[in-house]
Amino acid sequence: MDDMQYSWTSPQEDEFALLALGAPSPYEALLIPSLMQDARPLLDLRERPVQDQERWSSCLQYFLQLLTVQQNKTMILKSPSHGYKLSTLRSLFPQARYIVIERNPYDVFVSNLKLWPTLLESYSLERFSRDMIESFVLDAYLLHEQAIADGARDLDQRLLARVRYEDLVAEPVAEMERLYEELVLGDFEEARSGVERYVASVQGYKRNSYRLAPAQKARVDRAWGHLISAKGYNCPDVHIAAG
Repeated sequence: MDDMQYSWTSPQEDEFALLALGAPSPYEALLIPSLMQDARPLLDLRERPVQDQERWSSCLQYFLQLLTVQQNKTMILKSPSHGYKLSTLRSLFPQARYIVIERNPYDVFVSNLKLWPTLLESYSLERFSRDMIESFVLDAYLLHEQAIADGARDLDQRLLARVRYEDLVAEPVAEMERLYEELVLGDFEEARSGVERYVASVQGYKRNSYRLAPAQKARVDRAWGHLISAKGYNCPDVHIAAG
């Protein structure tokens, strides 16, 4: 995926496991893309009936119990959909730590425009349109930002840290060391050699190059412009098609 090697033994999004266990999931849209037409109840668990919220919490806790029995070590969960559930996760796991990874919103947009059609072409049971996907991605980003803001409100600063994707790519070891310190994760020196070995193993990786049409950029600017400005990002010229 995106020129990164993965296998059956590689880490994966736990969201796929929750979907398989019958939990309410945004990835229901992989099968029924018409659900994307109303992003809020699809993404924000708080918009679902109480029974759905309880079923999601139950499935997540059951899944984590299975992992605990199997692995008996600290777990790191990484699914984009968890950002929408930060408030719920806080209530379930009061001492859990959270890392919010931010990325240039223009890159987020074009990356999702590649991801969703690729998945839908493999799994969808309905027809879908590119315009529908674009509208969904634009709505989803705004909902995610609001959910993060709601969930992070009054959260102990030792339990939440933020990192920019661009900074992580530029200085991966230094950023990991900072996260260890901010979240009080222990002595980073015990992990340093493992992190350095992994970074060395992917040293030759080259990011995909995307093209964003002017009309698409204008649409992103209208929907996300205030957030892009607040975050201090600009649109990379290389990503904008000439016509």
